[in-house]
Amino acid sequence: MKRGFRGKVMTASSGGEDLRYLEDGLLVFGDDGRITSVEPFGGPPDGVLVRDVRPFLLAAGFVDAHLHYPQTRVIGSATGPLLPWLERTVFPEEARFLDERHATAVAAELTRRLALAGTTTAVLYSSSDPRATRVLFEALARSGHRGFVGLTLMDQHCPEPLRVDADHALAACAELASAYHGHDRGRLAFVITPRFAPTCSRALLEGAGRLAEERGLFVQTHISENADECRAALALHPFASDYLDIYDRTGLLGERTLLAHAIHLSPGEWDRVRARGARIAHCPDSNFFLGSGRMRLAEARARGIPVALGTDVAAGRTFDVRRIMSSAYDNATCLGDPITPEALFRLGTLGGAEALGIARETGSLEPGKDADFCVIELPDYVEGRSDVLSRIVFSSDTTPVRETYVRGKRVEGG
Repeated sequence: MKRGFRGKVMTASSGGEDLRYLEDGLLVFGDDGRITSVEPFGGPPDGVLVRDVRPFLLAAGFVDAHLHYPQTRVIGSATGPLLPWLERTVFPEEARFLDERHATAVAAELTRRLALAGTTTAVLYSSSDPRATRVLFEALARSGHRGFVGLTLMDQHCPEPLRVDADHALAACAELASAYHGHDRGRLAFVITPRFAPTCSRALLEGAGRLAEERGLFVQTHISENADECRAALALHPFASDYLDIYDRTGLLGERTLLAHAIHLSPGEWDRVRARGARIAHCPDSNFFLGSGRMRLAEARARGIPVALGTDVAAGRTFDVRRIMSSAYDNATCLGDPITPEALFRLGTLGGAEALGIARETGSLEPGKDADFCVIELPDYVEGRSDVLSRIVFSSDTTPVRETYVRGKRVEGG
């Protein structure tokens, strides 16, 4: 039997920048978890079990394109800037993931937080430990989330407990990809994940690039988050002309590359991001918190570069992609590059799916796509497209997520 949810509906639409809004809509999906219709409510259709959630909103599930699983418990730790923060807070916490019991407990916390935030798709850095990465994959398999997960690659300039030499790390990547990539009709994916250029030797970067090409895997990494990081990257990799060139020359820059932060890219680097077809994960909250700087979203948008939003937990202070929408608005306003609430909602949903190459399956509530959505509480006096959108994008603490679904099945976490 088909199931339906009746309520307000808000979604981005493929092939357009505007949002579709229904004051009284009906979302219907089949046993296979795929949407069959999204229409104004006109009475219960035959053969559809309808649940009425009015005055709540049915929204496309949110896409978090950048966060760190091993940093779940150090969220909000203010010991920046970036490089000292890694040394003092992040690396000691990530070393704890050598303990499988700790990794298991944190994975349960993480999936629960994602469900509470309405996040249906997450792109995650694991630790450098393969066992902890398996723990995360298994937690996501149980919770029902879509997950892009990578073993964090580091073979230099990091604490010894976290260092894994290139041969062992790449072998572990191949094993993890064989075990989990494409699981459950592509719900889980393995991602090649160099932490960033300073902690990776050229041999490791080149090996990672070859493996990504051979297996057709996505690549995620950090770039130009912090001025000191930029200088360190070039000092350690003098073969490159600039930071982006490190990844380009080692085979890591292409149409399946997701670059996080991109604050200090030069105009020429932005042009090459576009030319190579790479994508950007915009993380404005963590950029503010660590004092790293402000990424010019307008640089990417003017070039047609796909952009997704990332919470960047733990330097980001929230698991809620909607709060990142609000932070992205503040960031753009401060730079004199205003952005509309409609564009922000799209970035956090369909824009994220487009950046990850999964927009045919998810990111919007449209027939033929998977029923990835969340139910958001709205006061009964909030009505109309403009008021609803403002509440969702700019006042997430007054509009909590009550339920989250992937392929029509509720995800819980924990």
